[in-house]
Amino acid sequence: MSYLIASIIEVFTNNVAHGVSSLSVVAIACVCLLQYAVYSLKMSAVRQENEEFQRNISAVEEELNDVQSDRAMTLIENHILREFVTQSEFDQTIELLLKRYVPSLREGFGIYLNQIGGEFKLREARGITKNTKAVYEVDSEILHQLRSENVLILRGKKLRESQIYGCLHEQDRSRVQKLCLMAVYDKEDVSGIFITTDLYPKGVDEKQQIKLAKRLLICISRNIVKNQDFESHRYELRVTREQLELRSLADQQYKTPVKMLEEFLDRLRQLTNSSRAGLFLSTPGEESGCKAIVQCGITLQTGVKTRWREHEINLVRIGLSSGENTSLAGDQLENHGIRSLIGAALISPLVTNRKRIGAICLTSQESQPYDERSLRLISWASQFLSNTLLKVLSHATIERQAKQDGLTGLVNRRSFDELIEDEFNRAHSMQMSCSLILIDLDHFKSVNDTYGHQAGDEVLRRVAHILRERIKEIRSSDSVIAARYGGEELAILLPDIGLAGTERIAEVIRHSIETSTIEFNDTVIPVTASLGISTYAPHVMESVEAMVAAADGALYQAKAEGRNRVCSLTSSPV
Repeated sequence: MSYLIASIIEVFTNNVAHGVSSLSVVAIACVCLLQYAVYSLKMSAVRQENEEFQRNISAVEEELNDVQSDRAMTLIENHILREFVTQSEFDQTIELLLKRYVPSLREGFGIYLNQIGGEFKLREARGITKNTKAVYEVDSEILHQLRSENVLILRGKKLRESQIYGCLHEQDRSRVQKLCLMAVYDKEDVSGIFITTDLYPKGVDEKQQIKLAKRLLICISRNIVKNQDFESHRYELRVTREQLELRSLADQQYKTPVKMLEEFLDRLRQLTNSSRAGLFLSTPGEESGCKAIVQCGITLQTGVKTRWREHEINLVRIGLSSGENTSLAGDQLENHGIRSLIGAALISPLVTNRKRIGAICLTSQESQPYDERSLRLISWASQFLSNTLLKVLSHATIERQAKQDGLTGLVNRRSFDELIEDEFNRAHSMQMSCSLILIDLDHFKSVNDTYGHQAGDEVLRRVAHILRERIKEIRSSDSVIAARYGGEELAILLPDIGLAGTERIAEVIRHSIETSTIEFNDTVIPVTASLGISTYAPHVMESVEAMVAAADGALYQAKAEGRNRVCSLTSSPV
């Protein structure tokens, strides 16, 4: 423009110098200006056309990129859907999708939460710590956003303050930079949530990843919900069938009511994939607060069995205190001081007339928490036993009384003969230790003659009490059997205990009897005892009779050597 003005001024000056009139010069200048204006307009129109052309080209290129991207995403989507449709099992379908979103376990993890009864329960997981929670808490605000957005990504402060993040194991939280939540819909409600540490496929713009996730959810939600409904019906049928199976066990005829409880509890253990199961009665008057009446499951070594029993007592106390079904695993068990042997536990109180009379305790060596089906089964079992247990126990009490000696409360001779036969056969078949102590009160006839038969009865009762107290101190006391063998003769059967241990136990019993103060009608009656020991030895003792004969021979030796001592045929007097 400045160049044009300078040119017009130059033309004007030259024309004036040559005598051209100023009017002509002005006319020429106007013509030049008009020509320039026309030229400028044309150039502006050309530039606008070029810019429009460039915009059109960019739009076409972007559209082509979108088409190519959509085509690529469609191919990926179709491939995933084909894989999804070919799976017949619901869990395999979920596992397949998690593998897509978590291809490497080192780089992230993924879980699927299934909504059951208003709770989001862990259904499937990939790459997370085993000791993770079984039930996850989901923030109401996050649920609201998922209902409207389908896909939600949590980062930074919002991630760290979320309840979902708090439910993750500490080891998993350290691996999380973001959490991607994808909602599965059943009509208008969220029936499940996929949670992953990244979206799929990697290396693609996040908007495209979210777009693909939404398209996948639309396609698979209906199938997932349909599968979940099918699974729910199948699950209900399975639980009902298993409950009927347990009920049928209780309806069968057994030699004793306790045998029914053993069969019932062992089947419950098998159905819940538990390692051990126990039925405990509440005993407020005792230090432990509860007592096992039936136990079953895997065989444990003596030391392990004692420790496991202590854990079970602790768990039962927790269950009785809470008054409701209690499921513990991993860190939850560690918080209660259970750091070994037991990986998961499930306790259900038995309640009658609003009174907690006992509990069922299931324990597992595996750290995987008990599932919803196991919770349903133990809940049903505890309700069933709550209604029948008192009746069963009354029968068991009658049965126990029939097996007990009326004077001492120890096992009577007839029952002892059956028990020693069983234990001997077990020791013989498993090549395990089994020992017998025969106890004879010294000069018992003179006690009756001097103080009277009532005094003799009191002596027997007191000695029986001493035996029970000493037996409680034995680590395997749950399998030790004390009996009145006949008259003033008593017997103790010690499964899984060898000769050396039996000699120590026998000497403790002998000393306790000797040092005890037994009074009758204000008169102190001195009492001592002679004890004979025999221990099962393979290829030497082939029958119960041989074992009893060996103990009887040792008892005869103790009496012959002066009484008030312990003898075994393979040892010197203790």
